[in-house]
Amino acid sequence: MARITVAVWISLLAGPAFSSALLDDYMAQRTGSFSSAAQAAVDARYDVAVWHIVEIWPGDDNERWLYVEAWLKDAEAPYMQRVSSVTDTDDGTLLARRFLIEDARAFLDANRNPAAMPDRAGVGLDELEGCEAVLTRAGKGRFEGGTVGNRCGNTYKGASYAISRAVLTEEGMTNWDRGFNAAGEQVWGPAFGGYQFKRLGADDECTEPVRMLVFGELFDRAKLGAYGRALAESGLYPQVGGYYEAVTPVLAVFEGNPPDNRAVIIARFPCLQAAKDFWYSDTYQEIRPLRKDAAEFEVIVLKAPPLPVYLED
Repeated sequence: MARITVAVWISLLAGPAFSSALLDDYMAQRTGSFSSAAQAAVDARYDVAVWHIVEIWPGDDNERWLYVEAWLKDAEAPYMQRVSSVTDTDDGTLLARRFLIEDARAFLDANRNPAAMPDRAGVGLDELEGCEAVLTRAGKGRFEGGTVGNRCGNTYKGASYAISRAVLTEEGMTNWDRGFNAAGEQVWGPAFGGYQFKRLGADDECTEPVRMLVFGELFDRAKLGAYGRALAESGLYPQVGGYYEAVTPVLAVFEGNPPDNRAVIIARFPCLQAAKDFWYSDTYQEIRPLRKDAAEFEVIVLKAPPLPVYLED
């Protein structure tokens, strides 16, 4: 890690004299408080985490600084404190460099208490080399990006490197951090998709899960396979918090005589709006034609009932 010292006046309200519209838009969406409580309420694989992100130091014309403080529910201390610089590059992307804070205690809770923010002239930072993220505007009110390749070294739980992927919208953000060993096997981080953070204070929390039932006849397995691969590579399911619960082939038939080409898929989403965001997204509309003439489906969405009392913890 590269050691640097940043000499600045610290102010939550101060900003650079000039910056690009791209950088302004990103900073407006990136700052605030975000919670994964809605996702955790419908998917026990995820914890309740809260991220507080504030702009802290004025930078150069095309550079802005952020302080990130992340907490797990009921924890006595944050599990992450980090500083990032975000730069507007010549190729139209944003470059986010990440730094560990040498004296993180000096920043503790500063996001909620500006008076606690350090105001000394020098702050020691260690750059996480290779862990910079490249971010791209991916539509109105949306940014996507992440680390590049396997250059972000990481030793947690036997990992050799880490990969980070992020999606930022006006409503919240998705953050998917994972660690891999030298053989490319995942050793930490969620396996089924990223954490879904909703901006605190936003309306219409996504907490009533639904299931999408896809039922029909399969005519061309190879063509439908290409459709499935394109859908997986798009990352659309993780972006909306959805995942497959069941997919044919059939394991057993208890009643009736389904045809050999019967196809059934059951997918779970954290709420009806998430299912709509999936189905009507530009990404899915581009992929959907790949299954033309490969199958004929009926697609319905059902409310997912709560667990019965005898299965509750």
